[in-house]
Amino acid sequence: MTETFLEQAAAGQPVYLSQVREVFQAQGTRPFHIHATLYDGSVRVFPLTLPRAEGAQEEDFFAEYLYAHIYNILSALGAKRMDLYLDASDTGLVALAEGLDLVFQTRAEKSDRTGYGRCLNVNERVLAALFGGAERFAFRMFDRKNEPDRTEPHRSPARRPVFDQLLRRVRGKLLLGMDVGGTDVKLAVSVAGQLMLCKEFDWLPSACTRAEELTEPLLLLTRLLRAAGSLCMAGRAAEVEQSALDRGASRTEMEQAAERMERAAGAELRGFDAIGLSFPDVVIRNRIVGGETPKTQGLRKNPELDYERQFAQITGLNGALSAYTVPGGPVMAANDGPIAAFTAAVEQGAAGADLSRGFFVHSLGTDLGTGWVRPDGSIPDIPLEVYNMIIDLGSWEGRSFPSEDVRSVNSLNTSLPGALQKYGGQSAVFRLAACRLPREAPRLFQEVLDRGLFRWEGERLVVPSHPTDQRKQALEFFMERAAQPGETACQEIFREIGTYLAVTWREINFILRPEAEERTLFGRLVKHPACFDLICQGAARREPGLRLAAADESLANTPLMKQLAARPDCTVAQFAQAVGAIYYSCLD
Repeated sequence: MTETFLEQAAAGQPVYLSQVREVFQAQGTRPFHIHATLYDGSVRVFPLTLPRAEGAQEEDFFAEYLYAHIYNILSALGAKRMDLYLDASDTGLVALAEGLDLVFQTRAEKSDRTGYGRCLNVNERVLAALFGGAERFAFRMFDRKNEPDRTEPHRSPARRPVFDQLLRRVRGKLLLGMDVGGTDVKLAVSVAGQLMLCKEFDWLPSACTRAEELTEPLLLLTRLLRAAGSLCMAGRAAEVEQSALDRGASRTEMEQAAERMERAAGAELRGFDAIGLSFPDVVIRNRIVGGETPKTQGLRKNPELDYERQFAQITGLNGALSAYTVPGGPVMAANDGPIAAFTAAVEQGAAGADLSRGFFVHSLGTDLGTGWVRPDGSIPDIPLEVYNMIIDLGSWEGRSFPSEDVRSVNSLNTSLPGALQKYGGQSAVFRLAACRLPREAPRLFQEVLDRGLFRWEGERLVVPSHPTDQRKQALEFFMERAAQPGETACQEIFREIGTYLAVTWREINFILRPEAEERTLFGRLVKHPACFDLICQGAARREPGLRLAAADESLANTPLMKQLAARPDCTVAQFAQAVGAIYYSCLD
């Protein structure tokens, strides 16, 4: 089977990690057991086995297989340390274990780490946030004979979920929900339980080279909506400058409108009672601590500034936002994935759904976001960077292109091949379109080039981001074509993404083991019902038992979400997480 896997990879076909694991666990004879000590002190065991390698190519494939598992565990769960149990007489596996410090660069500085080592940057920032300087990640190797018998701890009974309490907590309050994404920021304001204001702002955070370029627009948007919300709270909604809430309003126009509305509000200008922040990075105990996402790529590449100091300003965003709350008003931050899961939980709970298994969701937008909410409503304190997880050990042709090339399977922020970032979300659509259309629909591919949605830059094929960012337009083009009868090439793109989600479902169950089996999908890729149906078809090809649900208007069960669904200028698929962030702000 290993030879077959290598042939598939060389032919440009995917070789899924879960598929390889299934074969190796059944046929392998060489134990390589991973005991990961998690942040809460519990130990999660991953008893991997390997077959005997025949030749250097198979040895390299086995090494990549093990690296992928370790990388996935650290990206999704995080760990204080990893203890490795193997046969001490197996020189090949001993060498692999001894080389992990070099591969993952455990002793290197954060700024010097590349590839697999990048996940340790996030892990170290989490450890610092949780334990100060008391914990430092390490690999430790032991003989299999000394492996302790680890049993999974019994899950404690779930506390009563809080979701049903949130509907009354919004009453009488001025609340802001902010959903920060890779191409836009969406904000929603609840005034005494009524969804009064929605605002969308386009931006490109990955191009920012200084922290204030990221934080200042968010603070300006908050200031603008505080002024507008204060007028609404005072019964003066007619005085809100609607033009400043338009998507195309410039920053200068927003700043001037905020100043005018602040003066108009006068003594009735007031802070938000709470702010809910959905942020596209690792958030642990209400602090943004990741720092390795594509959104901060420009900061990381700026040689003139110390990145850790710059990122500390982003970590301090909660404090800066608190200037726009009432004294003591909380700013509740969470990763955008868990906010999506929390949103689904609130809405399904309002419809009387069973909350006993929690919720697990994916957001298919700029990247593939992931969210997990436990049955009691809590969000696990783990990195949950599922978009970084490696699912494909094959597709070798796609590895030959640089990460920025849309045909590449290499991650944009680590350059590692086979990571979910290029298999879910808009990057997957662009990659599959670039690979499929030239041979399956060449006239359509030429139309994409003629429209400027794809552009050749030397030998690289890219979606232009300057002078105009074409990412949204390109994605809309492929989605609209996939929804048309007879556009089989575009339709197969979304079926294949469904297949990737099914593979992801298998990998998540192996590493995270959530109670929830169903996956609710948020984001732009499921805005078109036809595209969601195609994704479901593709998922069913690989995992017939996987149930997918779309976060569309049918999700609207709470009063705020119903009001969102009734607005002519917004959709639930786009603004659901901003509304969910409003409810999340009421948890404090």
